[in-house]
Order: sequence, then C-alpha cells, then structure tokens
Amino acid sequence: MTRKSRYGLLLCLILILCVFLAGCSSQNTTIKTTPVPTTPAAKYTAGDIVAMTASSQSEAQLIVSYDASKDQYERALVVKTSGGTWGYPKGTSPSPISRVDMEKVYPVLITHVSVASVPVVTPTVPTTVTTTPSGSGPIMTAISPTNGVSGTSVTITITGSNFQTGATVRMTQPGLQPVTATGVSVSSTQITCTFALGGLNAGTANIQVTNPDSRSSSMMSVFTIGAAPPVITSISPTKGTLGASAILTLKGQNLDNVVSVILVSADGLQPGSCTSVSSASTAVTCTYTIMDSATTEVYNLEAINSDGGVGWLNSSFTINNATS
Repeated sequence: MTRKSRYGLLLCLILILCVFLAGCSSQNTTIKTTPVPTTPAAKYTAGDIVAMTASSQSEAQLIVSYDASKDQYERALVVKTSGGTWGYPKGTSPSPISRVDMEKVYPVLITHVSVASVPVVTPTVPTTVTTTPSGSGPIMTAISPTNGVSGTSVTITITGSNFQTGATVRMTQPGLQPVTATGVSVSSTQITCTFALGGLNAGTANIQVTNPDSRSSSMMSVFTIGAAPPVITSISPTKGTLGASAILTLKGQNLDNVVSVILVSADGLQPGSCTSVSSASTAVTCTYTIMDSATTEVYNLEAINSDGGVGWLNSSFTINNATS
C-alpha cells in the first residue's frame, strides 16, 4: 500500500470518529433523582401534656419522649391533683403510640412540665352518698275484683297501707311486657286503677305497686284473666216435659269453651242435668234429662266456660207436665 493510500484510510477513520462523537454529544444527559422521603416534624416534645379536648383533662397524656427513627411517642396517663399539679396514677407506665395517632387523638396542648418532676399520685375517689328513703314501703293486702276477661278493661281496687301519691301500678306475666295501669287514684290505704287486658294471656297475673321513692310491693298470681264469657242468643227447643230428655241447641258467641249447661229456677233449683256437651264457637248441643220431681215453671239457662265464665239466657225454657 502506498503512502498516499494510507493517508486516505487514516483520514476516513478520523471522519468516522468525529461523526460518532458528535452523535453522542447530542444525547439527553439529564440525570433523574429519586427524592428521599422526610418525616414531618413532631408536634409535641417531652414534657407536653395533651388531651382530646380542652375540657377532657381527666384523660390527659404526658409526652415522655419522641423517637424520630420509629416516628412514635412514649406517652403516659396523668391526672391533675387537688393542688393543681400533675402526677402519674399509681400503676401507670409509659406506652408507645405512633406520632400520627397521638397527634390526631390528642390535638390539644394543655401545658408543659418537666418529665422528671412528675410524681406518682393516688387519685381521690369521690365519696358516694346513699340516700335511704324515709318511712315504710307500700304494703298490699287485697285486690278486688280478682279476675277479668281477656281483651277487655277492668277497674280494680287495691287495699293496703303506705301508698304514696304518684304511685304506679303494673300487671305482669312472665315473658310479656308489663301493663301499666291508667286512671290511678291513690290514698295512703287504697288505690283504684284500670288495666287494659288485651296485651296479656289468659291465666294468672301479678300486681305490683311502686311508690315514687322506688320502693315496691307485689302480690303474685293474684289476678286471673279468662276467656270472654259465653253469649247466648237462642235455645231450641224452648219447652220440655217432666221425666223426659231433650237435645238442647244453644246459639250465640264465645261458646267454644263451654263445658256445662244448666237450667236454674229463680230460687236456685235445678230440674235436671245436661250430658254429652259438644261446643263450637257459635253453637253448643247437649242432652238434657228433666227429673220427674222437677217443678213445672219457666227456667233460666246458663252456659259455663272451662275457666268459669258464665253466659245467661233468662226465662228461656219452660217445663210442663207430661199431659200439658
């Protein structure tokens, strides 16, 4: 290769190098940096006493220290003494809490003290004064009446002693809401009041009297609530003869619990007996046998429920002689 050729080759290499260096110099040389997160400055310092609100100083906290590496406070409960100073309740020890939670829950700075000067104190426990009512509590001796019909209202009279004006009266049954009496009238020895029995079940109930001083007296299972009594609107047949039997049919309402049907005279005599009683809500049938010795006259009819409820139809059945 001639000297002239070598110079030409060297010149080409220099040109190529220049072009390469020019391209590199045009590239973006911006260097991206990642910001280093910083921890916000702590709001409180050791010795600050803080609270939830300005008026809730009974739950004040003392800032014992702050650890920036953990971003958390050491805090302890403090109480204000009768002398106006602050102290740790006996048994209190510092505990950690995050800076964010502490400053959020306890945003109010009350004062600043020296941590080393805060003593252990025994909080003063307020004395509870118990007031004992004067006099004696209510005493119940009797009530009247002692029964009522389910779904109706009944006015009762309670006798006893030590009743106070403003006393309340309740009727109760296990498992049910108590029924409070209305129209209560009170003297020291007697109470009259009215109960609505619709919210109670058939069966026995308790009566309770409570004076305004909260003392009370109860009588257990003293009142009986029964089903509605029978209502008789007609009877068939309306006549019978001495020594004979008749199938009586009664029509009316509340007859489904009827267990007995009797005829009774004005002076209380019964001319016979009814057997094979069959009852439904609006009708009852039975076989009535009239005694030979019965008196020929007009009788009243009674239908009796299983719980003692009675329905009447007066002057409804006539007994005649066999030849009448």
